[in-house]
Amino acid sequence: MSNPGVIYLYRHAEGEAPVRRFLDTYRAHPAGLAHDLYVIYKGFPDCAALEAGRALFTGVAHKAIELDDSGFDIGSYVAAARQVDNRRLIFLNTFSQILGDDWLKLFDNALNEPGVGIVGATGSWQSNAAAYERAIRRIILAGRNRLPMMPPAAASFNVTLLRRPDDAKPRPLSRYFYAAFHYVYLLYEYGRHPNPHLRTTAFMVDREQFLSLRFPPFDNKKQAYQFESGRLSLTRQYLARGLKPVVVGRDGRTFSIEQWPLSATFWKDAQANLLVADNRTCDYSDGSAEMRSYLEHIAWVSPWART
Repeated sequence: MSNPGVIYLYRHAEGEAPVRRFLDTYRAHPAGLAHDLYVIYKGFPDCAALEAGRALFTGVAHKAIELDDSGFDIGSYVAAARQVDNRRLIFLNTFSQILGDDWLKLFDNALNEPGVGIVGATGSWQSNAAAYERAIRRIILAGRNRLPMMPPAAASFNVTLLRRPDDAKPRPLSRYFYAAFHYVYLLYEYGRHPNPHLRTTAFMVDREQFLSLRFPPFDNKKQAYQFESGRLSLTRQYLARGLKPVVVGRDGRTFSIEQWPLSATFWKDAQANLLVADNRTCDYSDGSAEMRSYLEHIAWVSPWART
């Protein structure tokens, strides 16, 4: 099909409230392009529940795709992509909220730019290994006098100190050794900051190219995290093919990896240019000033930066 396909994931376990919010924004903001809307009805336990779920979309032309509650969001996207034949697809998760007019046209225009392989509403530089490095830096800066009962070499890998920096209670050495190995594992799987990756809450791709990627079985949450931001992530697979991952803003501009912190789309600058919101972007917009500062720090600031 020449029309792009919009694939919205309606996971039954998340309830009706986020779906109603999505529908309100879908109706309020014209897409700017003719498209086919698909709704993944995921994990509905029986016909009555499915009928109630489908009733929410009364008056909204769409095609239904029924899937069980496995594979996490990204596994459902892959399964749905294999069932449709649209040349381009955009995937939206249950918590997606559209924030601007012509949103689909903006995604499509961005994917038309030379060398671009994938377009996301948000991207991040966050690495899962950075929490350990922040803990190490805190301990180094605190000095030995702050931790008189903990061997400095072992304490260096105690990530829990990020939450309890003044706790001087002795810890079993086995815990420190485990933390050290866990840090090395995270470093191998995710790399150090910056670890650029497009978030998989709202992104657009060419269908055939997307389906040619390497996918894990998505049997557990770890595999889903690794596919989003690990060493074989969605983003890194496109980069390995010489294709650029870009973020598109509400103003229609596209942003390459080095420009993501300047895009005002994710955990920075009030997210004023965000095109499609989700539950994590809402954590930032609804959070306190302290929470927003913390989220901005972990997304964009090196754990070794002087602050």
